[in-house]
Amino acid sequence: MSTGGRRRATAQVLCLIVLIGLYLFSGFADVHGQARTHLSVAIAVLTGLFTLLNRPELRPPASEAVPRSASVAFTGRLLIVVVWIVQAFLFGLSGYLVSTQFQKPPGFHGSVALLAAAGQVLALVALCARNMAGFRPDPGFSFGFPGVLRHVLDRAALVVLAGYASTLPDVVKTVVTWVPDQVHGFFASLAPAWLAWPLTVAVCAVWFLAVLVVESLLQVLIASALGPDNSLGQWLGEHAPVTYRRTDVDVTFDFNFRLIRILYYNSVQGWAFVGRLLLEMRYSSSFGPLGRGPTRRQRERLQRYERPLTDEEKEQLPERVAAVAVEAAPPEWRLLILEYRAAAEHEEIQLRVDPADRWAWAWDEAVEEEPTADGAGGEDSPEEESPGGGDENEGRSTNGDLLELPDFPERAALRRLREASYSAEHGVGYVLVMNIEKNDPSTRPYYGDGPWRITYQAMKRDPMPRWRQPPTARQYRRDLRRFPTVRGRRPFWLRNQVKRIG
Repeated sequence: MSTGGRRRATAQVLCLIVLIGLYLFSGFADVHGQARTHLSVAIAVLTGLFTLLNRPELRPPASEAVPRSASVAFTGRLLIVVVWIVQAFLFGLSGYLVSTQFQKPPGFHGSVALLAAAGQVLALVALCARNMAGFRPDPGFSFGFPGVLRHVLDRAALVVLAGYASTLPDVVKTVVTWVPDQVHGFFASLAPAWLAWPLTVAVCAVWFLAVLVVESLLQVLIASALGPDNSLGQWLGEHAPVTYRRTDVDVTFDFNFRLIRILYYNSVQGWAFVGRLLLEMRYSSSFGPLGRGPTRRQRERLQRYERPLTDEEKEQLPERVAAVAVEAAPPEWRLLILEYRAAAEHEEIQLRVDPADRWAWAWDEAVEEEPTADGAGGEDSPEEESPGGGDENEGRSTNGDLLELPDFPERAALRRLREASYSAEHGVGYVLVMNIEKNDPSTRPYYGDGPWRITYQAMKRDPMPRWRQPPTARQYRRDLRRFPTVRGRRPFWLRNQVKRIG
């Protein structure tokens, strides 16, 4: 920003601060006669000056300019300047009228509403002028019937509110003072004075928070009704004093009102707390909610559900599962990865043959290869076979074949392996992955004398499994009753799925 731009921005800020002070003084101070007129004139002058300091752009950036003829562009720039000056006059006049009517009986003032309507018309003219000057059109609303209707209703609501602007001091005074007066009078009749004041402050603080919560709900509802294309709706949605957002990975609560702020953020990556009352305090951690394990009493209760494998099961169950997986695989393979996903009675079993990435879980369905131009479908023709009967990779499956195994004979063994992975500290995972790697008979076996090496592990629950068909909330609840876990160990996506257990 240039020196002139910084000076103009500083003057705008100072002008705005003085305007706020003058409007508050005009609304609540007992000022009449000539003093009221002088105060209203000062507000009008500062309002007009504030508008003039917000100098509009006359030419768009060269990279974003829309081609226009010289005469059309000049007319557009001229209109922008004229609208800017007229708006400054109208805004100043509106400030004068509002200030002079603060002390009059509350009600609707048509002159202020008329000026507000004229200001809306000027805003539309300024939009057309910017379009003529070469700026890209940005009306702030969609041109469909719902978008135009919402925009018209939005502008009409602003005009009506402007007409009732002089009643705002009475409304604010009533809202701010009525509740403390009534609450203090109630407690003063029941408790001594030294106790009535702290009780009044506590109740008023709760009332203040409740009002802001209701205001936030109204802002969100109005923003939803106006739609995402409406500038007013967008502003209301972004400036709600109380916001609460919960997703599958985090939760955020933000109470932000002027000098007071309470922010709480929690996710699987960590948590943060920000408190501000004039001074700001911050606390954070990188451990997240999953770092809060069960208490000693909870651990003793949950240990009843732990059923580790016996020595015989450790030896037999993986071999049984691997044998069935090998039978389902093509004749030639190097590596098989079996993935078992389960939640209560909902089960899914997939087998990946020679994956390109052995650490990739939860694969998408394999895409069938399109036939080639000669219709071979990707298979080698007899003319392409080598004279020696083919190379060493002949007969191997396509890299990364995915097999669905809905009728897997050893489901009971997989269930038992998953059950044995449960612990009172961490619960049980929803995904069990088994790797079956073939020993190379041409070299010294690296993994003993068996035909293959078997490893398996239950995956962590932090990321949500990529189900083919997601389980229902009832199935998640049944699984949690079978393998109970303290709430602090449940990832956010699971808390969103299951809200009424534990």
